[in-house]
Amino acid sequence: MRSQGRLGPGCADLAESLDDGWWWGSSAPGQWDSPQTVLRLSQEPHWHACDGPVAPIDTLVRRLDSAALSAVHAGVRDWWLCRPLPACADRRRRWLELDGLAGRRAELWLHQVETGHQRLLLRSDSALLRHRVELPTGAADTVLWLVLRDEPVSAVGLWRSVRRVGERLAVDAPALRARLLDADRARLALRLRVHEPLLGLSMVLRHAGRRWQAPMALGAVAAGRGGGLWQGLLDVEAPALWWPHALGEPALHELELHALLPEGGRRVLPLGRIGWRRIAHDRPRGRLIINGVPMPAPLRRTRWVPGAQMSATEAAAQVAQARAAGIDLLDIASAGGPDADEALLDACDAQGLLIGHGLSLDSAAASAQLAQQLARWQARASLACVRVPESVPESVITQVMQALPESLCLSA
Repeated sequence: MRSQGRLGPGCADLAESLDDGWWWGSSAPGQWDSPQTVLRLSQEPHWHACDGPVAPIDTLVRRLDSAALSAVHAGVRDWWLCRPLPACADRRRRWLELDGLAGRRAELWLHQVETGHQRLLLRSDSALLRHRVELPTGAADTVLWLVLRDEPVSAVGLWRSVRRVGERLAVDAPALRARLLDADRARLALRLRVHEPLLGLSMVLRHAGRRWQAPMALGAVAAGRGGGLWQGLLDVEAPALWWPHALGEPALHELELHALLPEGGRRVLPLGRIGWRRIAHDRPRGRLIINGVPMPAPLRRTRWVPGAQMSATEAAAQVAQARAAGIDLLDIASAGGPDADEALLDACDAQGLLIGHGLSLDSAAASAQLAQQLARWQARASLACVRVPESVPESVITQVMQALPESLCLSA
């Protein structure tokens, strides 16, 4: 009986893409333990420009001439990638966001050029986990280093986006529940932690010229910089329902946070778009029922493997082609996992295509990855069913069922 609106940890008003400008090299496993060691000991580093946006290492290796190619031995290697990170003119808080590190053992370092100081930002044991780390403030130029340990050439690379962001509001741990109570009533419940002091915070929802607003209340107060845990409820009368394109229009409501600052100014933080729909599975007849109306049978579906680095324009165009061809549901393979393109999911929400998603778990970091995957799934009005492999333990299936809307179809 619930659907979820898309919500991320804050919204950047300053976002700098770091997908370009990388250099890469390789070494024998364990030969170099840190950026300082690389700079001190590498006599023949064979550094090469990535020559474009992020890409798998094997794609970069194929661009080498024969002499350089001979220096990259077959088998397992340590792969090093580095990129200058220019200084920022102001001292605003900034974060580094990575949509995944394509290696089972990855390290991210920050090396200060002038002083030689180096700092390990994170270690990752999952290729699919997204990461968000706060960068130290200061005006010094630094170099960002990524090392992928003990990997074959075909298994690694910078194959997902990297960004440096600064936010209008420093927030994290947002939790949103958008429940459809009945055909004429809906309710939003929002909880999030804010890392700066505020005089007030309210939710604002908009759709087709209508506007709803409700204040949020500050609960537990954080120490240090101020801020704390804010919670609020917003009741919505007669919300427009989200429909798949075969049955109607996919109505989406825009959700914003309005913050009143201590100095008297205001900030607006977009939180994405909410789609209300009720979904059920008529198992005896093998059909989906959306908002009480059965989908045409048989369901017209096709398998979809998300492409790497798909732009929003490309995704919208391809989803439009699928819609024009009469496709009702896109099956996203479990191999796509949680990194199925946000642009594709955005387009399905906006154009009314249903999504069937496969559960994907990396055993090295299953708990954290599952939490990320569920958080992203909950944000999608177009999500219709989740496929669970037989190898997934019952405890994980129970966790999925508790985290997703009660009426969402969950199947083996």
